[in-house]
Amino acid sequence: MRYLGALSERARGDIVLLGAPFDGTESFRAGARFGPNAIREASTSLETYSPFLDVSLDDLDYIDCGDLELPPGSAVKTLEIVTAKVRDIYQRAMKSLLIGGEHTVSLGAVQAAFEKYPDLKVLQLDAHLDLRDEYLGDRLSHATVMRRISEIVGVEGIIRFGVRAGTREEMEGSGLELPLGLEGGQRDIERIMRQLPDDRPLYVTVDLDVFDPSFLPGVGNPEPLGITYREFIQIVRILSRLNVIGADVVELAPQYDQTGVSSVVAASVVRELLLTMAPREKE
Repeated sequence: MRYLGALSERARGDIVLLGAPFDGTESFRAGARFGPNAIREASTSLETYSPFLDVSLDDLDYIDCGDLELPPGSAVKTLEIVTAKVRDIYQRAMKSLLIGGEHTVSLGAVQAAFEKYPDLKVLQLDAHLDLRDEYLGDRLSHATVMRRISEIVGVEGIIRFGVRAGTREEMEGSGLELPLGLEGGQRDIERIMRQLPDDRPLYVTVDLDVFDPSFLPGVGNPEPLGITYREFIQIVRILSRLNVIGADVVELAPQYDQTGVSSVVAASVVRELLLTMAPREKE
């Protein structure tokens, strides 16, 4: 099954969807390896048109290459495979949207994007900082992924939205204002508007636990006080005016939400991100 309206891998397109079904380092609730297919299945419930952006996927050529074959027990080999595939996408002058899988897979996609765009910035939508240097003795983990990404793009190359969990050491080194307030996401939206570059290449990584678990419980590490879909759309509207060259949507664990709503929300997130990457001449 391909994502809503996507072309086959044999076609030529503007954006490539790619599944990375890996959850080898999950520390609480495993199951993110089922995320890519759940998102594709849920996409059949969506319209191709986004009323929030007033743009339709019908006006965009996008390919679904299916899932990568990834070794269940090796984060190192998984990242090598992801990096190689995403590198090939950029070399073919297309953009990439990776569907996870756990957050660790984002490291491979960012590495490939940075090779193509050395002035890359990264927008992280996430409940957790993921800035540990190692977790349970492993430096490649969903809990360390943003630390590894910061070693690629620099600490100043990461902009965060929705973060509300981390160790004291992570928080104190994050640049976030402590103690965290309870004003909601509007202040954060205004803050990142000042930080996002107009023309500089931007990669967006969306860990779905950024959303409040009251309506998106199907993730590996749910965290209270998450953002709403309304706040996400406010961010998307900003992104649609910027130079988004790649993205990922990770950490959907569909078996923890028997209603299927989490998968539908995740599929909708993918749609909106695809549309933010549409060639500007087609907007």
